[in-house]
Amino acid sequence: MGGGAKCMKSLVALTMFAGIASLVVFSGCRNEPRADGDLPQRAYVWQRDWNAPVARSLQEGRDVLAGCVVLGAEVEWRNGAPVPIRPKIDWEALRSFGKPVGLALRVAPYPGPFSGEGSVVASLRGVAQDLLKEAKSAGVEVQEFQLDFDCAQKKLTGYAQWVKAVRESIGSVPLVITALPSWLSEPAFPSLAREAKRYVIQVHSVASPQGDEQTQICDPVQAKRWVEQASALGLPFEIALPTYRSYVGYSSGGDLVGVASDSVRPSWPSGTRVKEYGLDAEAMAAMVKEWMVNRPAHAEGIVWYRLPVATDENNWRWPTLRAVMAGRSPHQTWTVRADGKIPAGSDSPNPADLVLCNTGESDESPACRVEIRWEADVIPVAESLPGWEVQREKKSVVFFRAVGNARRLPPGEECAIGWLRLEPGAPFHVEVVPVR
Repeated sequence: MGGGAKCMKSLVALTMFAGIASLVVFSGCRNEPRADGDLPQRAYVWQRDWNAPVARSLQEGRDVLAGCVVLGAEVEWRNGAPVPIRPKIDWEALRSFGKPVGLALRVAPYPGPFSGEGSVVASLRGVAQDLLKEAKSAGVEVQEFQLDFDCAQKKLTGYAQWVKAVRESIGSVPLVITALPSWLSEPAFPSLAREAKRYVIQVHSVASPQGDEQTQICDPVQAKRWVEQASALGLPFEIALPTYRSYVGYSSGGDLVGVASDSVRPSWPSGTRVKEYGLDAEAMAAMVKEWMVNRPAHAEGIVWYRLPVATDENNWRWPTLRAVMAGRSPHQTWTVRADGKIPAGSDSPNPADLVLCNTGESDESPACRVEIRWEADVIPVAESLPGWEVQREKKSVVFFRAVGNARRLPPGEECAIGWLRLEPGAPFHVEVVPVR
């Protein structure tokens, strides 16, 4: 997990959420009865390095989040021995958050053997107990403890021994496990899930190793099938949904080179072909709305991976997530600011630096062009900045995105697109025109 951020699943060769599994397509259970009541929504806080933007984001989400699940520790393996890595959690920020807090223990892939005794499980139990003690001493009451381990689906019986041992070591704190969709059809899964208080089904996938231009981190059609299958098991569960984008590198032969799902971009080897796997916010919102109206049976909530943080370049911002959480499509609003000194007798700067601002909720690339018009007989001089192009007419100029410019402009952010000078200076009108 580069930079300590958690990568959710690809369910094929990709190591989303640091796991490897096989993609299984399920037919679903269409006649499963629905549950009544609200569908609470929480978020994962998955930082190794807590900073001021993380604390601010927690506060910003207090009105919509029912709680959060915090990365408490990651266990890596060195020469077959478990090595725990502990983020420095900002307990004060969690106290100020004022909502229920869960702690998560992430365990890196491990082939086995599994046992309820021995040094490996003793280390896991010890990490869990230490985390709960630290939280208690910091004045934070932990509502649940999550065990996040991407076990090979044919070894779930062995994994159940770990789950039982950790559950028994944490006293009255409920234990929750994360689960891959491929586990749902395994005969051993129901008994594994019953060892815990509930499970979190991570409905994230990529349809093929290299996908295509339309491949998404979360396919709502497939996600709903997995949720229907989980409902049919009759055990309480939550649904983990993504908020992030992944950049996946492939060699010339199509082999996986690496995955980047946080703000730390790897140094790809020469010749690596990088593909982006993102999200369709409109489709995600429609899926959430459907679940809000017809809550899936035995579903107890949604957990979003991950908390929006201003420094997290590959993640939604709060305006986008708020809209999707409410079950509506994020709206797009773009405005342009003309900066510069305004000459005497004019109401327009000359020259003018043009800055495009995202004043809406969308996390997509700007779907617009900027048109500037004037009435006076003047000579226009205009230049575009990298990623943009400009078209000049007698009494207008138009700025538009250059081919290949896929740069996103998150809500609340802005970017310079070019400049305009009129000789002599004259008033002008700026309009942002949507492009579909």
